[in-house]
This record gives sequence, C-alpha cells and structure tokens, in this order.
Amino acid sequence: MPLETTPYLAGLTSTLSGPVGIAFSLTLLGALTMGSLRRFSRAAIADRSKPMTASDLPRELLIPVVRNDPDFVAHSAVANRVSDLFERCDWTQLSREISVWERRLDATPGGTRHHDIAVETCLLPLQTCLDEAARGSLDDLEEADEMIAGYVARHTDAPGDPVHAVLAACAHMLVADNCRAEFWPDSERKRAWRHMAQHYLKAEAILAPFDPVAQMSPLLASAYYELALGMPDGGARLKPAFEDWIDLDPSNPAIYAVHMPQSFGDGPINLKSFNEEARRAEARTSETLGLGGFALCVLPSLAYCPELREHIDADRLSAALLDLARLSGTQADVNWAAATLIKERELASGARRDTYRDAFDSLVRRHLGVIYPRLWHISLDNIRAQLADTFERTGDPKITENPDFPVYSASAA
Repeated sequence: MPLETTPYLAGLTSTLSGPVGIAFSLTLLGALTMGSLRRFSRAAIADRSKPMTASDLPRELLIPVVRNDPDFVAHSAVANRVSDLFERCDWTQLSREISVWERRLDATPGGTRHHDIAVETCLLPLQTCLDEAARGSLDDLEEADEMIAGYVARHTDAPGDPVHAVLAACAHMLVADNCRAEFWPDSERKRAWRHMAQHYLKAEAILAPFDPVAQMSPLLASAYYELALGMPDGGARLKPAFEDWIDLDPSNPAIYAVHMPQSFGDGPINLKSFNEEARRAEARTSETLGLGGFALCVLPSLAYCPELREHIDADRLSAALLDLARLSGTQADVNWAAATLIKERELASGARRDTYRDAFDSLVRRHLGVIYPRLWHISLDNIRAQLADTFERTGDPKITENPDFPVYSASAA
C-alpha cells in the first residue's frame, strides 16, 4: 500500500517537518520494500523447488539423451567376452560361443553381427602388430608371419571346426592385404606381391573343405567373399560369393557396405544394373524390413559414389528409412535413419529436399524415443534444433507412446 494512503503514516509524518520527516519516511519505506523483496525471494525459491513438468520444457528436451548407447555397450560386451576367452586360451568355448552367435545371427542394436565382432577381436593382436610394423622391407612382417602360426595351429588341432578355419584363413588374408604394392618401396614391390599371393593361396587351402551354404555359415561366406577380393580370378568369384553371403544373412548392413563399392568397378556406372541390385536387396528383406533393404543397398553406394544421389528415388529411399525405423525394433536404427534423412536433406534441393524433411518429421514423431548422439553426424545442440523445427511444423510429438522410452526432465539429459 502506498505511504500516502496509510492513515497512521500520514498522521505521524504531519507532526514532523524538514529533513527529519523526510528521513523518517525514507527509512520506513526502505523497511517495507525490503520486507516485500524477502517475501518475493521466498516465493521464487518455493517455485524453483516445485518439480518440473513436461509442459515447462521445450519439446525437444523431453527426449532423453544417452551417451553410451546400447549399440556401443553391446559391442563392448561381446569384445570383452571374446578377449577374455582368447587370453585364457579357451579355444573350445570360444568356438562354441561364436558358433551360437552365428547360428542365431545375434547382433548389436545397430545391426553389427556378434560373430563379426568376435573375429575382429580375435585378430586384433595381429592387426596391432601390422599397424606397428615398419614398411621398409618385407622382413618387417616377420613377427606377423610368426603370429599367423598360432591361428593355424588351433585350426590344425580342430580341422573340422569352421570357426578356427575362418580365423586361420582371415589371419593369412590380413597379412596379405598388408602386402599390397602401394604399402612398400619400389624395391620391395615384386617380393610383396609374391608374399601376398602366397598368403591368399594358404587361406584358400584352409577354407576349401568347408561349404558356407551346406553349413549355413555366414562367417564362412564372408571369408570366401574376402578371399575373392584377393584372388586373380576374383571377378568371377565375387558375385557368387556375395549371393551366398547375403542369402545366409540378408539383413546384414555390413554385407552391402562391403559389396556395393566393389560392384561399380572402374568403368562408368550402369544405372540399370544398380537399380536392379537395389530392388533385389529390397525383395530379400521385404518380410522383415519392408523396403529397408533398398536403403541398405543404396546408402553405401552413395558414400562411395555421390554422383548417384540425383538418380535415387527420394520417395523410395525415405520410405525405406522409415521402414527400417519402424520394423527394426531398436532405437539405434531409429537414430541412424533420422541422421541419414537429415544428411540427405542437406544434400538435396527442391522437391527432393521436402521429401526427406517430411520423412524426418514423420520418423521423429512416430519412432524417436531416445537420442544417441554418437549415431548422428551433427552436435547435440544441432540435433535439438532439428527436433525443435519438426515440432514447430508438426505440433506435439507422440514420444510417450512407447512405454520403454518414458519422458525425462532436462536434468536427465
């Protein structure tokens, strides 16, 4: 209440005059003001202590952020298990567990097969040795050649075990790949070529008794595909090796990532052949991934050959990415598909750009329940800015439909 409207204060100040009256009035006004500020401060603190509700936050902050996404965690778990068995030299159990993973096509949420992680982990000591070797003379690979003997010995001890056969063959091919001429001085290139050929021939001899299709083994099929890449007649071997591999594991994105760049060769791109391969990929995975196979085939091709981008059906690629997000059942695939749509939108123009934008909006509203920043090619702030644009265009997101991904407050992010 203003001072001049308070009867008591009016009567009191009328008896005072001059500086005394003014000083008294200012002192009393200050006391009343400080009391109001204290009450305001207590009210503000009380407001801050109230739990924050979803309506208090921008919608893009309602989606939780997870730094160590399940794909990364699952990959680490498999690698750690394999490393433990390898260090304990428990070769029988190692083979048994890899075989189980292969038979069930176990994979991380992002689609990386457990058996592929296992082979990579088993070969890591050899890979490290090669990475650290000098490149002055082929003699610098002597330690790596000695390490191969350990993988071959385990295969020799269990000649009917396809897992140890693959490991031994892949060890030879890993060293062979490091014997390519471009890695060596001119004086060593002929010797390097012979060394490479010898390792590929040894790998072929190890794999020869095993039929990938008869044993229903994508692990063997992948080894035969790698062998085809290094053999003189690899061009004739590559297509049947790919067909065996993809028939045994049709939804494995790694297969297309390896094969599509090989299918282009050194000549001009045959758009008809490329489109036929993309449609075959779509047909292979139609029962499990809808149109998703189209995206699995096209995207590694675009990474290798960007000029293809203008020839890709944007509507079909958008639908394929939406199917991957809808049918994969993992938020890792949802995040990857969303990030891919943003990238394609940035590289497109006109109607194609609008198509990718609309698909991104649909994917976010229907499927995105958690953000894994590691799977995007942009910063977290940029991710949230993209989501904010979507929510502004489309209205409230439906992010609470999936009970496995509840709404979190900003502090959880």
